[in-house]
Parts: sequence; structure tokens; C-alpha cells
Amino acid sequence: MRRQPWDPGLQVERTALAWMRTCLSLIVVALIAFRFAAPKSLALALGLGAVVVPLALLALWLAWRRYKTNAANLAEGKRLPGALLPVTMTVVTALTGVLGFVYVVLER
Repeated sequence: MRRQPWDPGLQVERTALAWMRTCLSLIVVALIAFRFAAPKSLALALGLGAVVVPLALLALWLAWRRYKTNAANLAEGKRLPGALLPVTMTVVTALTGVLGFVYVVLER
């Protein structure tokens, strides 16, 4: 009998849920930022919504796909997928921060 070095479901599921919570948090932050930016600069608010929300939804889809792939790969002993999800999250987070900074600078 081959011994598995991990819990066959919980580790992957916890990681996937953490990624999904992060993605949903970014969507909420983008919508709140849109709400505050819209009265001052509609162009900036629309830019924020048009860029950050689709990227966060993409990251949410990547998190779900990564969960399914990781679960299958761990069960079969294959390699885990690359770093597309962390890179996407880094871009979305940095973009949200930059757009927030631009909003603060324009607010003055």
C-alpha cells in the first residue's frame, strides 16, 4: 500500500477557498473604490471597474480551475500547475493600489 504524504482533500480545498476569498475581496474593494471615485472622477471609476473587476473574476476562475487541477494531479502524483494565478493576483492587487493612489492624488 502506497502512503500518501497529504490529506487527499482538505489541503487543496483550504488553499482554493483562500484564493477564492481573496478574489472576492478584490472585487468588493474595486466596487467600493468605484463608489467613492465615481462622484469625483467618473473616468477613473470606470477605468477601475473595467480593469480590476474582470481581472479579479479571471483570478476567481483560475482559482477554481487550479483547485480542480491540483486535486487531480495530487491524486495521480503529477506536478502541480504553474504560477498564473499568483501572477494574476499580484497584477490585480498592484493595479488596485495604483488606481487608489491616483484617486488620492487627484482628490487634492
